[in-house]
Amino acid sequence: MGDEPERPAPTQQVWARRDAFVAARDIYVTAVLSRTATRTPFPAGGGYRPDRPVFVQYTNPEILACYGIDARERHAALTLTRALEATRLALLLTERHLLIPASYIFEIPWYRTFLGCLAPLVRAGALRYVSPVPDLADYREMKVHEYRRDRLNPYRRTGVRGICSDPDFTWAPRHGGGTAAGIGDLWRDALQPGGELHGIVRGTARRWHRPRGRAERLLGRTPERLDGQAFIARFVERALPVPLTPPESTSLAFFLSRAYLRSYLLDLDAAVLSDLPAGDLTCGLSRRTPGMDGRLLPARRLDSVLHWLGIRDFVHRAARWDELLRLRSLPEFGLVIDRVYDDSAADALRIAVLEARRSHRFRHAGTYAEAKSNVQAVAGTMADFTFTDRKTWSDDP
Repeated sequence: MGDEPERPAPTQQVWARRDAFVAARDIYVTAVLSRTATRTPFPAGGGYRPDRPVFVQYTNPEILACYGIDARERHAALTLTRALEATRLALLLTERHLLIPASYIFEIPWYRTFLGCLAPLVRAGALRYVSPVPDLADYREMKVHEYRRDRLNPYRRTGVRGICSDPDFTWAPRHGGGTAAGIGDLWRDALQPGGELHGIVRGTARRWHRPRGRAERLLGRTPERLDGQAFIARFVERALPVPLTPPESTSLAFFLSRAYLRSYLLDLDAAVLSDLPAGDLTCGLSRRTPGMDGRLLPARRLDSVLHWLGIRDFVHRAARWDELLRLRSLPEFGLVIDRVYDDSAADALRIAVLEARRSHRFRHAGTYAEAKSNVQAVAGTMADFTFTDRKTWSDDP
């Protein structure tokens, strides 16, 4: 870009280390999954599953940009505040951990502040980073090459320090084909007649003054023409022969972010928060999208139930991270959360809350002990309903 010298590609040593880690990772994953597949207590596909980690997409700058949010600069402070609030909810929705791509650490200026606020989660293993290699310095060297033509290459200047260098910051391997490869396949399909991006083909051909077939072939080769650059909207647009219109740019950004998010959720077998204050933040994914049923968890629904339980203020304002970890580990809390995302059990949960509120022990919680008491009261009421229903059924002649 301009007179800027070309950055060298990552060394052969880094690629060799990456390949070795990937090979070892795949062997490990294959072995572990083959041992556990037959004993998982959850049915295949569909429904909320607390054993899934939650993927932190609500700090992704490309996804937020689709919703008009500049996470890096103009809306940085607001995004950080909302991210900390969303993390409190996300933590309650998994019995495992939260996952962040390592790219956030380098691409978002305030991310070290965010991770510093979450240091207790990092040290508890409840927040982990995802990358193709476990060493963040090696990862940075790889990404410098992917962003080599970016004038503001975020990987050129940033080192690894602070909480990111903490030995307790746990690596989570990604066991899939990689984001770029998966998006490339979807990209070519979307360019076909009737595909989601065929309008970009038509518009490109018209403004480029070339036959539509030629435009489609050129756009179809975009993954190769990127020459190893990251498959993100601004790099794709630079590789096109003519500028896109604003609606076409929006369509492209949503398509790439949606494909990115779906790829991560499937590769990591993860869930994600949706229906957040900043927007849905799933770029069009829905429970009807293949493989997505049970993975999209509306934050607003959980927030409403926390309000019913009288613990919303405690969760959002008073609770320490270790207290949220203790709260989610309660069997009673797990019982309640199962009902939150079970549409058939919503009325039973409401009735249980109304019954529990009659107790003198039920109050708006300001402490962990009070929050625990409220949750146990509601879960106990639901358990009584279940016992009564079963007893009535068994006594039925």
